[in-house]
Amino acid sequence: MNIGKFILRRLSLQIFVLLGLTMFTFILMFGLPGDPAALLFSAGGIAAGMDEYHAFRAKWGLDLPMWKQYLNFVGNLIRGDMGTSLVTRAPIIDNLRDYFPATMELAFVSFVFATVMGIPLGIISALKRNSWIDHLIRAISLFGVSMPIFWLAIIMLIIFYYYLGIVPSSQRIDLDMEIPKQITGFYLIDTVITGYWDGFFNSIYHLILPSFILGFSVVGLLARVTRASILEVISQDYVRTARSKGLQEKTVIGRHVMRNALIPTVTILGLLVGGLLSGAVLTETIFAWPGVGRFAVQSIMLLDRLAVVDVTILIGVAFSTANMIVDIVVAFLDPRIRY
Repeated sequence: MNIGKFILRRLSLQIFVLLGLTMFTFILMFGLPGDPAALLFSAGGIAAGMDEYHAFRAKWGLDLPMWKQYLNFVGNLIRGDMGTSLVTRAPIIDNLRDYFPATMELAFVSFVFATVMGIPLGIISALKRNSWIDHLIRAISLFGVSMPIFWLAIIMLIIFYYYLGIVPSSQRIDLDMEIPKQITGFYLIDTVITGYWDGFFNSIYHLILPSFILGFSVVGLLARVTRASILEVISQDYVRTARSKGLQEKTVIGRHVMRNALIPTVTILGLLVGGLLSGAVLTETIFAWPGVGRFAVQSIMLLDRLAVVDVTILIGVAFSTANMIVDIVVAFLDPRIRY
């Protein structure tokens, strides 16, 4: 496999994907009823006359037709200008630089939790097929897959924060603690670099509940996919041949079953990145997590079109990159695959 050519081909295709995403998002935002200028004036309690109103629309380019606003946006984007947010009145690229690390930190911890829990549960469920352990794991998986994130988050907050008081309700760190020095924007990394260990453990403390909520549905899906893949592979002829040769069961499972059974699981991991990033919108809103998801919700409420499109681009890039990495890993796991 020529990884260099594959990456270049995927990056070239990604440009067209992102253009399609921006165009589709622009059309959706223009299809929403309402006027951003009127919403901002009313939300800020500003009593403005028609002259001020029209001057505001002209300043932000809101009086232009959709196609011209879109072409201006693409032209500015090529020059590295993502526009200015109507919500924060700051460059959107600065907003994303502030908010994106919080979202990625939450998504990464959720991803690690889901992978560490989901794959082993699927393996145990398959190897203990039709036992009480298998039935228990399948019930938990079904519960995780079918449970809405927002409902589970509210229930968990009521139980573990309101009644038991063992987890915080919101934010990335306690309000009475010093905010870590901004180096990467990831609190877990910045606190380690600066030796701020109280902030490190407090950040983990704040991540426990939202990362569990965000990753729980992924745990169920991973467990179900892993179980189904192992059960399919374990019945293949080459597995029976390996056993008939007298190989130990752990060798058969580890060398012949797992490598082939994990290919569908690894493939679906790339798709789950998109699920984690989209689920972060609800999770961040409920837990007041200062991330891209919460910023996107605020932008949508005030019809801040440029901010919504930029968030879409950012998530699209993260999703495409994750899937490209997964494709490379799958090619190494299965030598039959060539790109």
